[in-house]
Amino acid sequence: MRARRPLVIVDALASLANAFKDIFPGSTTTYLSAADLAAQLEALGPRAALRPKVVPLDETRLAALLYSDGQAEPQAGLLIDLWRPVRTSDSHFARAFCRVFNDDLKHVSDALHLNEHWASLEQTRLRRAVARFLNYRPHQMSNWIRAVEDSMALTYEGRAVRHCLIVARKATRLVHRLGNKFIPLPGGISIENALLREKWIRTVVDGRRVALLGSMHSGSIIGFISLTEVDRNDAALRYAPHETLVPVQAVLGTSAHDVALVASPQGDLFILSGKGSVFQKSHGRWRVLDYEALHERLSMRFREDVVTGVLRAAIDLSFERTGALFCLLDSREDLTDFIPDHGHALAANSHLRRSLRGQNIAVWAQRQVITAAAATDGAVVLDKDGSVLD
Repeated sequence: MRARRPLVIVDALASLANAFKDIFPGSTTTYLSAADLAAQLEALGPRAALRPKVVPLDETRLAALLYSDGQAEPQAGLLIDLWRPVRTSDSHFARAFCRVFNDDLKHVSDALHLNEHWASLEQTRLRRAVARFLNYRPHQMSNWIRAVEDSMALTYEGRAVRHCLIVARKATRLVHRLGNKFIPLPGGISIENALLREKWIRTVVDGRRVALLGSMHSGSIIGFISLTEVDRNDAALRYAPHETLVPVQAVLGTSAHDVALVASPQGDLFILSGKGSVFQKSHGRWRVLDYEALHERLSMRFREDVVTGVLRAAIDLSFERTGALFCLLDSREDLTDFIPDHGHALAANSHLRRSLRGQNIAVWAQRQVITAAAATDGAVVLDKDGSVLD
């Protein structure tokens, strides 16, 4: 192992640390010293010859390893502490990302500094990592993701185009399960052509009533799915990026390898997988959305149904890019200190506040009104059982 790391490795390590801050929000990263790196290699034993890109360290930490082209041993490493239990999907995606990262590093390993070529690779790196994580044909999946991104710049009769595409590995099986909720498209159209060139598709597919169904094997659109007829109860996961996407999640519910690409009305791109992973591209940056991790933390203090109600409301408002503030109190004591005009006859928005008082965010119908009202100025204050205090 080299006593001194090449400058390109030092730069790459900083780039890797920044990337993982987006991939795992709330995590912390530290550089592995030469001694720590040597200890990790010794612990790997014969597996070190396989040049592993990510190594689980304990319940909450992973180590990401960087290799120079032609070197059998890693030249640097990064310790990633998630501050929560590491899930299988976490380590799998970290491995996919580090594999793409190390492949990119090969292309600039002869340079003294990370160059323009590296900067161009950086623009597409997370998309390629997502594609590798989701699909056994990552190049093809990356092209489909790019096609959805490009389609978001299109308009039809002054309206922004927002496609919803579900790609199934075993499309025939999914079609059989959907029954009359599926309408075939005779002859099929390639996914790229359907998204970018067939104008009539822009009027039919809106992501709420209708989604496109593509075959992962053929790369073609084979028909349409009537989302309004899909049973929402088939959704195995607790959270979708928005309540309107629960039917999409239900379609993915029986196959870990199926994928949905959804363009939101607000201009964000969401990728949902049957594995349960959710990725978001917003303002040019990719993120991994780990709703379950947040649910687990809140559930340590509040009831399960209350946590589900609050997170469902917050996630929906976030999808809609609407600001809101929810406060959950352990106790009602000193409520007037927390809300100075609580109970005052001349309090701001008094009619709205009185009508919501006592409504419970864990009840679906009541949550719809609470969620809509949360966009007004001020916070929605709830007790530990989910009832609105003010």
